[in-house]
Amino acid sequence: MSEMMPREKALRFGISSLNNNELLALIIKSAYRDKGVLELAQDVIETADGFMNLLSLTYEELVSIKGIKEAKALEIMAMLEIYKRLSKVDRICEPQLDSPGKIVEWLRFELGFSLQEEFFVVYMNARGRIIRSEVMFKGNSRSSLVGIDEIMRKAVINKAAMILVAHNHPSDNIEPSKADIELTMRLSQASQLFSIPLIDHIIIGKSDYFSFKNHGMLG
Repeated sequence: MSEMMPREKALRFGISSLNNNELLALIIKSAYRDKGVLELAQDVIETADGFMNLLSLTYEELVSIKGIKEAKALEIMAMLEIYKRLSKVDRICEPQLDSPGKIVEWLRFELGFSLQEEFFVVYMNARGRIIRSEVMFKGNSRSSLVGIDEIMRKAVINKAAMILVAHNHPSDNIEPSKADIELTMRLSQASQLFSIPLIDHIIIGKSDYFSFKNHGMLG
């Protein structure tokens, strides 16, 4: 009976009346041995290190939880993926990404949940509208791995008026490394030669971000 409580509460008072555990319990549906569905939902949240980090959960982490089988793990992953995609559509449809904060809100759904570093390039027109965006590489942020010539070549091909680059720090430490700073200086210099300015380099963390522009570090 206890595992029916979130469902009954939602039917009577609306889905928004459910707390975090109850929402997740609706997805999990069934209990496990002597563990109630709400307790199982709490185990999932604790594995993610908090409700706000659910999007970073991996399939392997889910199936390591007693009571979460393969099929249930896939259901949870599907639910999280739907949320990611819906949130991404919202932000891609943003007509202008004209401030670091607004850009970060969009980028977080591109980079913020990745478990490895990804270097992301955004090509924009003169009005700040996105022409194209793509992940250039995955791995660490050593400047030698970033093809500056390739970035500028694509900027010319796409007739971009400006570019923005970003990468994530899965560790949530948003302070730029020496390599990050050197890369930004080199890319800024190259962009000036092509008259396609680098408007920012943003480091994305789970809870915060670092903007080279805001810190006067674009060179």
